[in-house]
Amino acid sequence: MRRVFLLFFIFSYLASAQSSKQLRDSVLKYKTTNPTLAVKFGLEYDILTANSKPDKEKQNTYALLGEILIEMGLYASALNYLNNSVQIYSTLPKSDKNFPNIDQPPWAILNIGSIYFKNRDYKKAAEKYQQALSLFEKIGDENAKFYGLNTANSNLGLIEERKGNYKKAEEIYYQIYQRRLEKDKKEDILYSLSQLISVKLLQGDELAAQNKLKEAESVYQTADEKQDNSLLIRNWGYVQLVYGAYSQSVKKYDLALTYLFKAKEILKAFPSEIHALGSRIAECYLGLDNFKEAERVANENLKIQNLNDTEKKYNFKVLEKIYKYKGQDSKLLNIKDSLILISSGPSNSKLLKTLSNLEIQIQIANTAKEITENKIKYNTYIYILIICSLILFYSLITIRINFNLQKEKGSRLEIEKKAISFKLEEKNRELMSKTNFIIQRNDYLKKIQKEVDSRKVDSEVSINRLSKELDLVIRSENAYSDFDKMFIEVYPDFYDKLNAFASLSQTDLRLASYIKMNHTINEIASISGISLRTVESQRYRLSKKLNLGKDQNLNSFLLSI
Repeated sequence: MRRVFLLFFIFSYLASAQSSKQLRDSVLKYKTTNPTLAVKFGLEYDILTANSKPDKEKQNTYALLGEILIEMGLYASALNYLNNSVQIYSTLPKSDKNFPNIDQPPWAILNIGSIYFKNRDYKKAAEKYQQALSLFEKIGDENAKFYGLNTANSNLGLIEERKGNYKKAEEIYYQIYQRRLEKDKKEDILYSLSQLISVKLLQGDELAAQNKLKEAESVYQTADEKQDNSLLIRNWGYVQLVYGAYSQSVKKYDLALTYLFKAKEILKAFPSEIHALGSRIAECYLGLDNFKEAERVANENLKIQNLNDTEKKYNFKVLEKIYKYKGQDSKLLNIKDSLILISSGPSNSKLLKTLSNLEIQIQIANTAKEITENKIKYNTYIYILIICSLILFYSLITIRINFNLQKEKGSRLEIEKKAISFKLEEKNRELMSKTNFIIQRNDYLKKIQKEVDSRKVDSEVSINRLSKELDLVIRSENAYSDFDKMFIEVYPDFYDKLNAFASLSQTDLRLASYIKMNHTINEIASISGISLRTVESQRYRLSKKLNLGKDQNLNSFLLSI
């Protein structure tokens, strides 16, 4: 039983989903050719999905219905659907949104601006169009972005046109026209040409308008598959309508009727456009004092189902003038009552209230969004602050530990440095002691040698032998071995560095070591057991081997190593 129920539920759900999709496709299909039928399908869709969770499909369908209802002049109903579309969009997860990186649906915002425009609130309309522009700028879909920016800018041009800023409007239209030429979509180019024709006519430049009309005709005639392109046909009808409306405004009623009837023939598949044409045709007949035709057309127009209040007013105004001229007071009274009823009807107040509520809801939504964003930022800042505090705390502990380690290491190094310094001083003392010992020994040996040389002894051979042995002792290398060892311990790299400059003999190295120890020439002569002249000769040869210049001092050079 449960399995049967589950299968029935799944089948019902799939059938419902399929039906809702078909209804939405029907709304889209009849959007321009039969808006009344499109709205009928839209209402069926609304009923079918009343209890379902709002989703992307419903949001798009509501936006589409709002756009259709605007074209039909049913602004209050349109605003209700657009409002719902905006609300649903704000609740959708990013993955389900048409444009995940923006928080409001741009086309719905643009159409809300169009409601303000239709009700002559150009300031609010411009704000909405600018908002839509900023939203279109952020979307990633380049094709949707292209059409969105062009439409929003085109609507801003319409505002400038209504304000009488024709030059500004023309600049906007021309920029859009250039962009559309690059895309080469005939229907879009035709729409831009209709706008350029309109603004040229308003500026009184009929020659330029005629040139644009010829260009529009060429675009339409060279377009492929005209019958399958409803937008191309509609926009070609707009071109005729623009000329008809302008001719009507300058009271060229016969010419206006010519263009209006052309437009009516072209736009016969677009009921909402035909409704607007009907009141203009009635007004032209009235301008030609053809009251019979004007009355007939106006009455026929008023029989149209779902005729919007604006078009009703135009037709009632035509009948009002006719009945006033004919003196038909009873009919005139009925017309006045109808006009009063439309003017004071609940639709206008409802629309204004809905617009006001929508603005408040948008402001509340934006405020709630800002609060949420600020809360997220606040929490993020707190989180960052905590992390930074922990990092700082850890860093301070690490620095403290490292400081103590470095301090302890520094203390050890200082102790070691002192020990090394003490040892070095001890070696220096030993080296100096050894040097003094060598000097004293050589002096002593020289003294003995002198005494031996001065005595008269019997054995002259023995004396000569003793003198030679003493001389050998003085010149013996063994006397210097201890000195060399100590010197190397005190200045371990000195000999290596010197040999890097030149290949030096043992005598050269020993002389250099004495100079390094800052001994004078006399001291060196005493230590070495040689004459001062010999020391000078050794210094000269060492300077040559080290390639020292005349301005270089040997002592300074050796002390710097």
